[in-house]
Amino acid sequence: MHPHSFIHALSFLTRIVPPRTLDQADFPRTLIWFPLVGLTVGAGVVLPLWLGLFAAYPWLQGWAAAGLALWFTRGLHADGLADIADAWGSAATGERFWAILKDSRAGPFGVIGLVVVIAGQMTAFGYLAAQGRLGAVCWCFVLGRTVSLAALCLGRRLVRPGLSSLFAPGATWGMLATATAQALILGIALADLRTVVFAIAAGALVLAFLVRLARRQQGMNGDFMGAAIMLGELAGALAALM
Repeated sequence: MHPHSFIHALSFLTRIVPPRTLDQADFPRTLIWFPLVGLTVGAGVVLPLWLGLFAAYPWLQGWAAAGLALWFTRGLHADGLADIADAWGSAATGERFWAILKDSRAGPFGVIGLVVVIAGQMTAFGYLAAQGRLGAVCWCFVLGRTVSLAALCLGRRLVRPGLSSLFAPGATWGMLATATAQALILGIALADLRTVVFAIAAGALVLAFLVRLARRQQGMNGDFMGAAIMLGELAGALAALM
């Protein structure tokens, strides 16, 4: 395990560590740290709530949690979700799908996708905060990054040139097993076994959708990973409320 790979993961996936130039070989090494990056983001998100921010207003706590998550990640994953929503919602196929995906302009489906997912996160985080389950909120960010790694592992042969191709060499089954074990242990510690079981089922649905889409469009890129993180976070929050 490379000694600086956790710092590299934080620098790429968050604003907690200032951006730095990474060698191509550094990207695959960061994958094993994805769950712990999620734990770090989750801790940063729930800390103000634990200290009493908006304690009497759970919906505002949910809003603060979702907003802090976007701030910590520079909106990187939300951008991927919007791109996927735009391309998927258009019903385009082939190169037209990829042209829409790469278009920097936000289309209607992208906006709708962001509103639905972020509003869902805000609401679910708020209800969990009202129940005093900030540990479960924190774990949602662990789950999201584990789902992203799983999507990359399952779609590894479909990866197109770009950022995802830099990570892909490290997306092995062994890496996924290690990350999944981390996520399960953290889930039982921060949430509870029931939440973990429901979250596995919800995360599997997210994976099925994204991997099926990648296979149908004969490709996967970093936007799929970003969408997997956002949808995985929502899946974890909804699972915790079941």
